[in-house]
Amino acid sequence: MTFPPISALLGSAARAPFVLLKQFRPQRPIHSEGVGLEGVLIRTGGGTSGIHWIDEAGEDPVRARFSRSIGFPQGWPDILGLALRCPVPPSGQMEGRSDGRADILLATAGEGRFSRFVPTFHRHVPDSAFASFMPYRALGGPVLVAAHPEPRTERLPARPDLFRASVAAEPWVLGLHWATPLGPWQRFGTVELGPGAPFGDDERFDPLLNVPTGAENYGWTYRLREPSYTLARAPRRPLGRA
Repeated sequence: MTFPPISALLGSAARAPFVLLKQFRPQRPIHSEGVGLEGVLIRTGGGTSGIHWIDEAGEDPVRARFSRSIGFPQGWPDILGLALRCPVPPSGQMEGRSDGRADILLATAGEGRFSRFVPTFHRHVPDSAFASFMPYRALGGPVLVAAHPEPRTERLPARPDLFRASVAAEPWVLGLHWATPLGPWQRFGTVELGPGAPFGDDERFDPLLNVPTGAENYGWTYRLREPSYTLARAPRRPLGRA
């Protein structure tokens, strides 16, 4: 008898909460409320991550979305998310699945070498990192990506309407960093974001399909994420029906 990999079993288990949330939020089970952003992403180059997009200098337009992950009532702490989308050459995509863009999904996380894998809850946008949690496969091994907010004159609120007004008055600037799973963060760029067009319900970020140039997804990370992502994009089915 052949058993599925542990990552596939965990991916199926992680899908279960999405089944329930899908009944109440058919379009977006999580990250249901968000703010569309746009700006510019500048990479300084000279890195040694083994991912071309990180290591090579460049400047790209970027679309982004800030959101509260779980969608607790306003004022409650929540895991905060930041999704970045920038154009990349088709060669940067998995063969046969090119979409011409890289989708990088980040969320608030701890600052330590182990706590960087633990989501953190916040009432306001913190100064600490938004991290990728799942590593990319690079030439030399696994690589994480994070965005660290630069200091601001005033604290940035997490409530979507107040957040949008705040970044309209003062752009949101974040330093981009990469690291091996337990290594130090190394800066490779900067992204500056202001208000942008909202994302429609049919516009989805897909980190499984749209990867940075020179990066790949590990098989185990794909198996962990794919069941939940597929369900989130699918039309809602009433509970109790096949």
